This record gives sequence, C-alpha cells and structure tokens, in this order.
Amino acid sequence: MSKVIKKTEEVFEENLKYIGLDLNKIPAFLKKHESLNFRPSKSYDDSIYKVYKYVNIKEIEILLTPQNRLNDIKEKYKLAKPIYGYMNSENEENIEDFTKFIKMVTDMDKTKIEQIEKEQAILNEKIPYEVKYTDNFIWQIYYSDYAKKYFMLVPIEEKDNSALFYLLKEQIATVRAKKPRYVFVPISHKEYSGDFLTKSEIADIENYLWYFTKEWPNIYEIFDKDNNMFIKIVGTTNIYEKIKTNYSIYLDTKEKSLELYKLLKAMFILSTGAKEEYKFITKINEYGEIEFWNNNIKLEYSKLPDYIKMEYIDKIEKLKHEEKEQKELKRKLNKFKIVIEDLTQEYLLRQKQIATFLECKKTFFGKVKYFFKKKKEVKLNKKPEKQNIREDKKDDTLASLYELKEQYTIEDLINICTKFEEIKKENSNLLLDLNAIETKKEILSKKNDNAELYIKEIDKHKKSIFEFWKFTSKDEMQTLAEAEIEEENEKNKIGKYFDYELDLEELGKKMDELQRRKLSKNETDAIFAIKQVLMSFKEIEESSEDEAKKGKNIEKEFKQLIEEYKNNIEIINSKDFDIFGGLIEDKTKIKIINNTKHREIEKDKYKILNLNLDTNIESYIENLKSYLNLIKEALNKIKTPCDMPVYIVNSKKSIEGINIFNINPEIALEKEMKSKKANIFYKLNVKENTPAIFYTNIMFYDNFNKTLPIGMNLSTEVLIDINKLDLKYIKEDSFYMNYKLNEYEYGTKKIFVYEYEADLKK
Repeated sequence: MSKVIKKTEEVFEENLKYIGLDLNKIPAFLKKHESLNFRPSKSYDDSIYKVYKYVNIKEIEILLTPQNRLNDIKEKYKLAKPIYGYMNSENEENIEDFTKFIKMVTDMDKTKIEQIEKEQAILNEKIPYEVKYTDNFIWQIYYSDYAKKYFMLVPIEEKDNSALFYLLKEQIATVRAKKPRYVFVPISHKEYSGDFLTKSEIADIENYLWYFTKEWPNIYEIFDKDNNMFIKIVGTTNIYEKIKTNYSIYLDTKEKSLELYKLLKAMFILSTGAKEEYKFITKINEYGEIEFWNNNIKLEYSKLPDYIKMEYIDKIEKLKHEEKEQKELKRKLNKFKIVIEDLTQEYLLRQKQIATFLECKKTFFGKVKYFFKKKKEVKLNKKPEKQNIREDKKDDTLASLYELKEQYTIEDLINICTKFEEIKKENSNLLLDLNAIETKKEILSKKNDNAELYIKEIDKHKKSIFEFWKFTSKDEMQTLAEAEIEEENEKNKIGKYFDYELDLEELGKKMDELQRRKLSKNETDAIFAIKQVLMSFKEIEESSEDEAKKGKNIEKEFKQLIEEYKNNIEIINSKDFDIFGGLIEDKTKIKIINNTKHREIEKDKYKILNLNLDTNIESYIENLKSYLNLIKEALNKIKTPCDMPVYIVNSKKSIEGINIFNINPEIALEKEMKSKKANIFYKLNVKENTPAIFYTNIMFYDNFNKTLPIGMNLSTEVLIDINKLDLKYIKEDSFYMNYKLNEYEYGTKKIFVYEYEADLKK
C-alpha cells in the first residue's frame, strides 16, 4: 500500500513541477480574489457560444466548483471558490478540498495539455474559418460585468481538467516572463455587445439567411488581442442543384454590418411581397464569399437604389404591355360574344325547322302537309357589329404608378409589382374565357353545319311525293349528329423524377436484389476490381497505336499495388485463403451495415486481382482483360430502372469508355476538390433502360452465409460504358465552391459544369 502512496506522491510532485507550481511558495496572484458578483441570465442557452475573444491569460481568475459541467450555472457559481482555497492545506477546514486538488493534479493528462498548447499556438496566429474549434466546450470562461473581470469556472467532478492546468501553467509562466500571453476562447453566457448590430437585428439576419440558403447560420462577435471587434457569419448554402458549400461573411465596421442587414431585409421584403417576380439565389465568388443574385444581377447595398429604380421602370413597361393586352383581349371577347349570339339564333331556327319535320312525319296528313309546304329560307336578323366598344374607366391607380420620379422605394416597387400581378391574373382569366368562347363557337358552327346537312337531306327527297313518302317511312332515320370537338386522348407521359436524397434507398434495394440474381460471383468480382484500378482497365480498353504510352498507367498502378502489398504483408499472411476461402471467419464474427448485422467477408482486392509478391505485370494484365470481358457481359444484363442524372469529375474536356459515375453530386465533387487541376464536372442525364451496373452491397462483400443486407449502403457509384451512349450537349455552367483544407482554413475553387443528354445508341 505504501508503494502505491509513494507512487502517487511522485506523480503529484512531478505534475506540480510540470505546471511550475510550488505549493510552499504559491504565487501572489493566485491568492488575490475580489467579489465577482456574477449574475447569469435566466434565458441564456449555455450550450451556445456567441462571443469569442483573445483573453489575456493573466486576467482570468480560476474558480473551482464541486459540480459537473452540465449542472445549472447558478448552482455551479454559488458553490464555487478560488483555486487558492483548494491549494491551502494549513487549515483543517480545507483538508477535504486539498485532497480533491491532489487527485486532480495526480490525474492530470500531460498529453492533452500539450495538444491544447499546439492548438492555442495556431489559434494565436489565425482564427478558424468556422470560428468554433474541436473541444472548445472545455473552456468554461465567463465575464463579470460588475467586476469587469474574466473567470474560469472549473467543475472538479469532470475527469478531463486539461484546460484548467494548461491555463494555470501558462499563468505562472506569464507572470515570470512578464510578457502577455493570450488564449482564444468562447466566452460562456455572454450576449452580443450590440456595438455593430442589436440583438433583434442579428436575429433578423439569421432568419433572412435561413430564408435564402435554407440553412441556419452561426453568427459570432470576435475580439482580437487589442479588443477590436468584428462579426463573422458562417453557414452553408446551395450552389448547384443540391450541392452545398460553406460560406463566411466578415463585418469589421458598424456601417458594413448595417449595410448587410438592410440588403438582406430589402431582399426579404421583395421576395415575400412580390414572390413571383423576385427569387434571389446564392453564389460563392472567387474569394469564397456569399453573393446574392437575381436575373444575372448581383445585389449590393450601394447599388440598391439604382436596382430598385431600374426594376420599377422595367415594371412600368411590363404593366403597360399587360394593360394593352387586356384591352385587346376584351375587344376579342366582345366580338366573339356577338358571333355566338348570331350562331345561337341561327341554330335555334334550324332546330325549329327540323323539329317541325320530325313532328309532321309521324302522321299521314302531316307528311303530305310538310311535302307541299313551301320551303322557307332561314333568315337571320343580323345585328350590326359594335364598332365602338365601351372603354373601361380610367384607372387612377395606374396613372399614379406611371408617374416618373427621381428615386423609388421598395414600397413603390412592391406596389407596382402587386398591380402587375393583378392585371396578369385578370389577363390569364380573360384568356381562359376567350379560349372557352372560341371552343363554344366551334361547337355551334359544327351544330349549324350538321343541321344544314340534315335539312338538305330532307329537301333532296322532296322531288316526288312517292320518294318523300318512302324516305319518311324508313324504320331508321338519320339523326342529327352532335358536334364533336377533337380531344387528345393520350396524355403526355410523365416519367418518374429521380431524387437521390429521397429515392436512393429504394433504388439500392431494387438494384441489389436484381444484381444478386443476374450476376455471377466472377462478374461482381470484376466490377469490384475495376473500381480498384480503373486507369488500368481504361488503358486496356483503349485501342491506341502508341503501345509504349498505352502501358504507362497500367505499370504505375501495378507498382503501387505491389508496394501496398509489401506494406501489408503481415496482415495478408495472417489470412489463410487456401483452406477457408471466403469463409475465413466463423459465424460468431458479426459486422454491421446500415444498423443491420451480418457475417459476410469483405472482398480483398489483392485476392481478386490475383496479386502477390510473385505476380508479374503480364499475368496482371491478362487477369484484367478477362475481367473486362466479364464487365461487358454484365452491362448487357443490368439497366437503369428510370431516368436519372449521374455525375463525374474529369480533368479532360471529353469522356469515353467505361467510367464510374456517382449518383450523389456532392460526393462526386468531394474527392476532387483538393486537386490542383481545373475540374470539369460532367452531368449525364441517362435514360431508363440504359446499361449500367450499380455499386450495391453485393459488389463489396461475398455472401456465402446469405446474411448480407440488401441495399446500396457502401457506395453511391454506378458503372457506365460511354461508348454505348449518344451524348447530346445541353449547356455549360460554372460555380465557385469552398472546401476544407484543415481545421482552420478553407480554399475556393472554380468548377466548370458540362451537361449532356445521354441516349442509348441505336
């Protein structure tokens, strides 16, 4: 037992020495304490950090509390006392606290303290792109407005107190060196200062940015070593289809902050007050900053008055056009109403004549009477067409909207947009009325034509009484044909729209089940193999005259594989493929895919590529050739179940042969972002029944035990042979995207997009 105590004492003394603390000569600054009178806010969420600062290490007072980090701040502060109270062992009252301090020092982890030292050394040079950093929650530093002092509240119940001992170590070193040292930390329970933006304005900016990006931003107030403040906003926004990227906004003056607030507010009012006219999109510029665009115009606060004026004048022209269109539609509608009246009267007269005939033919005397009845021509009382259509009353609202002014406000723009939408809606209704009345005219015209034909048929048989008698005595008489308007019986077939976020799970299960049924193990091995050494396969597939150049990529990938094999030789030798084959592990070995347990073995690329230390490049190539033939056979068995876009990044301006595409555009880009080459992002809209092989679960595991989960959980890739497709160029686009370099920095890269329709070659 004495050995354990002695060992503990040695660790304690060693750790004290590491910190630079001598309990017999406790530094004077640790003994000083003044009332902080800290009053935490009831409504503050202590898990959120709004303020980050470079705080002088010497100015932070350390308090210890017999609580844990997740306890209520009031309880933690109420029971807290200065660290010196835990160091003093002279009073019997402090013995229990001193014992706790001994345990904390003994349990101290030097490795974690050294990690904090390295991290803070970097943070003293640059602030992280996202401001927050890994494990920033360990810094429980608060600020007392009453005492104008920072303090660290350390829960002694926590196992990890590395931040406490780092701070204590640095404080002792700072006092001795007499040079200021700073720590970059979040200030807990600290509200925004309100120097640049009020709390409500910051809340509005959060809401506005969410509205335009559909992602909540993080807004921080940051103070540098000279206590100069700036605001940094970091968030995520969409830049192309469903591809998202990070963005940041830097505001170092009150003027810039208010300009951003007013710009976002103006855009929000426009997009909600005139949503049909103003739909703003976000882009990232070459510096990685977020921008707002509408109809190829970048929105900037300084140019907002000119933008509003330009938009207002444009709406005047559009409104005048709609007003003119409305007058023309009304004129046509009135003209058609007159035509409809005439056609209706004409039809009623003919209908009366036909009705008379049908009534007369029922009796002998009626037939005779009708035969000798003198034919009367249908004469219509034509109404003269109204040349002067009553003009609508002059709209005073329109007249006021057309008044030109030197400057316009957002309210003016909203008003004219509201009127513009109102007249557009009226015109849309008028157009529907016009189409309906045109259809009615066609129906009436057809009815009149049919009635006229029927009457002519009757009159044709009035040459003699015998012929007329025979005609009217038929059992089946020709009836008056109803007017028929041709309608499209076949509706446009709407194909299913594939959304990888919503439909990937269903697609994965469907294709995995299909590929397990239709593909052999050798074919799935070949598909797995091409993913490992795609460049070698492509080079074998190509027919090039330059044989020396043709083998360049094959040789390169072969050497890399052999080198990898040598580096992993111990792990490889531990596997006994000859005896067990794919059943190397017993049924007790459980793995998990998508929260589903299974007992299958992951495919080994060295085994599938038939690679070992004795393999030469010739046998390697022969193996790949046989696999290539299997892949071509497999492509004839599997087809896409619906129209769907697929993506690939390429450094060349053309793609050909067998390629591995990705269903998820973000993943397709992610792997290539750090490349120094100019990336070309291809989007292929492949059609239903296109030959394609999906990298479902069966491509990565053998399924000897029949326990492999069904789906596409390990990859979102798909293998397609471009040579089987006819690519039709649609459009070209480009966008900037931010990508993470490390914990503290992001880079910005321009991506060029080429979109094609991919039809199957006939």
